[in-house]
Amino acid sequence: MDVARGLAVLGMYAVHIGPNPNDGGFAVLFKPFEGHSAALFAVLAGVSVALMSGGTRPKTGRSRTQVALRLATRAPLLVALGLLIAGLDTGYMVILAYYGASFLLAIPWLRFGARTLGIAAVVTALVAPLLSFVLRSQFRPRDLIFFAPDVSWSDFTSSAGLMHAFVVLVLTGTFPALTLMAYIFAGMAIGRLNLASPRVSRRLFFGGSALATAGYLGSWLATDVLGGMRAVYRSLEPAATQAGMSPVEFFRINDTWIHGTPPTTTWAWELVPTGASYTPFDLLISIGIAAAVIGLCQLVMPWLGRVLWPLADLGGRVLSAYVLHFVVIWLIWDEPESGQDLFGVWHFVEFCVVAVVAAVAWRKWIGRGPLEWLLNKLSSWPKYVVPVGRVPEPRRAEQ
Repeated sequence: MDVARGLAVLGMYAVHIGPNPNDGGFAVLFKPFEGHSAALFAVLAGVSVALMSGGTRPKTGRSRTQVALRLATRAPLLVALGLLIAGLDTGYMVILAYYGASFLLAIPWLRFGARTLGIAAVVTALVAPLLSFVLRSQFRPRDLIFFAPDVSWSDFTSSAGLMHAFVVLVLTGTFPALTLMAYIFAGMAIGRLNLASPRVSRRLFFGGSALATAGYLGSWLATDVLGGMRAVYRSLEPAATQAGMSPVEFFRINDTWIHGTPPTTTWAWELVPTGASYTPFDLLISIGIAAAVIGLCQLVMPWLGRVLWPLADLGGRVLSAYVLHFVVIWLIWDEPESGQDLFGVWHFVEFCVVAVVAAVAWRKWIGRGPLEWLLNKLSSWPKYVVPVGRVPEPRRAEQ
């Protein structure tokens, strides 16, 4: 799991610091990371929730109450941390506040096993984007180029602000929890499986690969064969004409604006597979990729454990690696001088090397990551308030 988290961190660096894939050439190799690294983070967060709540055998009684209270405590802490990072004004979208909302939504599902959670993931991936489209079409319609709202400290000073924060975190923000829960459910379902079993790992790898392939194939049929992309281009004609380019060029240059909430100008937007678009196809593809990565990491660790251990050290400090890379960008990156590009392969390599070396050194000489330690300490109070006492035999999880 830590190796998979480490890969997600490197994928995030590829998106935030690597070259722009739309520039063509070698930069195209960075395209697969867009959206899918964030999805892997979210699925792994769901795995962590499942492991925290009992793994293959969901906790019951006071033990489950402890876990629910820990998640309820971590939720506002993550929201606050997300607001602090967003306040650095680095220009990047920060997911932590949306994780906080998702952790609250996950609490009622702690009792369920893999089958129920897997069904919840599929249903959410298929239905939540369509429900989001209907709701946003009524009171928050948008076109392609759109500055998605985000939460701020001022939202928590009034009842109207709290309602705005709720709507943003659940429906209209850059990582809306309504659709983000598809990843959390998928991760919880994976965490309920026997991940020590090579058979389960093979099923995750091949099943996830098949799901991702089917998602891409289904989206291609819907957009290229059945005409969904033509409807998208027609909706872009006015803005493209005003910009002096074709709808195809306009879409290619601005496709990252779809992030989290696809435009509401036509239903055809829900057919595109663009990373982080949170359409049904994007969610299913990203779940498949995440499952395949987790299964592959489980399979190769017995043979490549020593080689991959530094990556595991990085993944074991994933929250610190996530937050500190924003702090580093805020501290050392200034406006580029003429001819200088802040984004490129070398900057990506620099961030990766420094992060891995720092994680290895921190694990060797200190241990748990600083933010991981702090979050654990602040959310450990339920074990003192809700003592478990004699633990009853937990019921068997659904297979």
